[in-house]
Amino acid sequence: MSRYNQSSAVQLERFPVEHVQYEERSEIEVLPQQKASQREQPLAVPYGKYAVILFCVFAVLLCIVSSYMRLSTLNTKNAQLRKEISKLESEENALNAKKEQMYNLAYVEEYAQNKLGMVKADKSQITYVELDEGDRMVVAGVRSPEEQAEEAAGLFSRLTHSFSVVLEYFS
Repeated sequence: MSRYNQSSAVQLERFPVEHVQYEERSEIEVLPQQKASQREQPLAVPYGKYAVILFCVFAVLLCIVSSYMRLSTLNTKNAQLRKEISKLESEENALNAKKEQMYNLAYVEEYAQNKLGMVKADKSQITYVELDEGDRMVVAGVRSPEEQAEEAAGLFSRLTHSFSVVLEYFS
């Protein structure tokens, strides 16, 4: 005869048989009864907690709505500024084109002939000036010998020179 002992099959004839004793259990344990008056009391509804939760939800919703309003106004201002930027860029391009046109030599010649009534000079109208004295250089801050002589001549010579300049101007 074979019996199962825990999870493996064993033939009991090989081993001496031990008698297993089973422990007796009590069928049902009885819990102490609660008083009937406690069960009859209705439970209090936590209206205060509900009010606080409702207030917090309302505050969060109010913050969300106000942030959406602020975002909407900023988007509107952004769109207006972008339109203004594009308008100013097109105006800048137009002004740059006009500046390029004004510095164009053909435009300058056409403007001078049509608007100002100027005419190109002929070869007969060109005159050349030759200086007999030659070239000379004037250094700033250094007096020429003529200027030094005038200073030395004194007050009387300066007055006569000034008077002769005035007479030349009126004649």
